[in-house]
Amino acid sequence: MADIYAADIGGTHARYACFSHENGQLRLMAVKWASSAPLLQAEDVLSAMYGELGTGPKPGDALAIALAGPVAGQTGYLTNGRLRLDMRPIAARLGLVRCLLLNDFAAQAHAMLTEVGTQACPIRIPASVTPDRATRAVFGAGTGLGAASLHWWEPTESAEGEPVGQWQAVPSEVGHTPFPFCGEEEQRYANALAQTLGQEWASMEDVLCGRGLERLHAFLTGRQEDAATVGREALSRETPTLQWYARFLGRFCRLWICTTLCTGGLWIAGGIAARNPLCVTCPEFVHELLRGTALQDVLCSVPVRLVTNTDSGLWGAAQAIARGL
Repeated sequence: MADIYAADIGGTHARYACFSHENGQLRLMAVKWASSAPLLQAEDVLSAMYGELGTGPKPGDALAIALAGPVAGQTGYLTNGRLRLDMRPIAARLGLVRCLLLNDFAAQAHAMLTEVGTQACPIRIPASVTPDRATRAVFGAGTGLGAASLHWWEPTESAEGEPVGQWQAVPSEVGHTPFPFCGEEEQRYANALAQTLGQEWASMEDVLCGRGLERLHAFLTGRQEDAATVGREALSRETPTLQWYARFLGRFCRLWICTTLCTGGLWIAGGIAARNPLCVTCPEFVHELLRGTALQDVLCSVPVRLVTNTDSGLWGAAQAIARGL
């Protein structure tokens, strides 16, 4: 039986794992984390995988790599890093049965079909029953910001004429679109942030990623601290930083729900929320999430969950490639 090797490469961390795949079930056998900074090309990723796990893909195995950046076929690049990947020579050279490169949040979307999705912490679960094949969505903020959706697709028919469907992950680059600030107070921050960035406007990622959290905290308190410190000191209790950041997160969630119509659920991933759950459970988050009247019924019907499994991208990459085995 073929093993599945997976990598999830972000701007800060590179995660490597080996899964077994038997009777349609994935089982995590080994996982290791390392820095993504030294990675420049595909061979570096393979070398790091062998070095961290003590093993790697063999002839007959499968390899899936989730990358935090744009992906086109078997090539892609890391948005917040130097890595440039071309996987085309890899599959034949290693004798792999399948080799897959996908956007990291396309992988996160596939992870919602595994135990990662079912074990996520409920934030807001409506009383109504969620349709099994309703669109699902995921987003996460950490070093950067990523988002994707998961749609049920029935492209073919079986021999008996029944529709044959599958889940299709749709990546996005919504993190690079302008963030919608509201009101005079927020506009003062928007102007200060644009000046700091040296550009005309701030993106979703500029506002919600780790560096964005640092800038927000500095604007509100005058103190320059790294994101980990801000999380420990300002997102673990009621502070202006928590209130503003939770409001911004809630606003993005509302936008992403309205964009994807993910009545099957929204999963919040990424290191910031996982390490600081108060930013998605406090009143400011929920108030901003449900704000507005035109789509109130839709917003109230969407289950919202927090992904706490920090290996979710690996599970999603393995799930995506397992469908073809």
